[in-house]
Amino acid sequence: MRNRLPSLLTAARFPLALGLLAAEVSTRFLALYLLCCLTDVLDGLAARRLNACSAFGARLDSAADLAVTAVLVWRLWPLAAPDPWLTLWICVAAAVRLAAALAARLRFGRFGFLHTWGNKCTGVLLALYPFALVLTGSRWTLVIVLIAASLSSLEELVIECRAEQWAPDRRGLWEKR
Repeated sequence: MRNRLPSLLTAARFPLALGLLAAEVSTRFLALYLLCCLTDVLDGLAARRLNACSAFGARLDSAADLAVTAVLVWRLWPLAAPDPWLTLWICVAAAVRLAAALAARLRFGRFGFLHTWGNKCTGVLLALYPFALVLTGSRWTLVIVLIAASLSSLEELVIECRAEQWAPDRRGLWEKR
């Protein structure tokens, strides 16, 4: 049972995502989203602590993250009501991130993302974004997230194009491998 705990925490994000889909965007929505964030943090900690890391767990985690992200975009996009320039910026940042993953696939046979400090900071900002949007209603929080996402995407693309081997735990462009 202990070795299943990380996967159970990860799998809990799927019904939580459905709850986000059904909930009005309010404090209940934010409470469910907070549970999604907590399970995302705790599943990785539990996997490492229990020595239960696995390829299946990593794929399940990515699928759960994608499910929650898709629901957030679906539910929060109308509230953010970004202008066309912000929409274009989002698409360009996502395209650069995808190009980095494709570069890793072509060069090293692995489709994946790096765990750089830039990506971690972007992840934290993305995690905080729904709270900032719902509580303040300001679109400026999206601009801050987009700046971080753009810089970390570019960094990852440069790393993947210059790297000599696949190194998913590389901390940043400055780190030699």
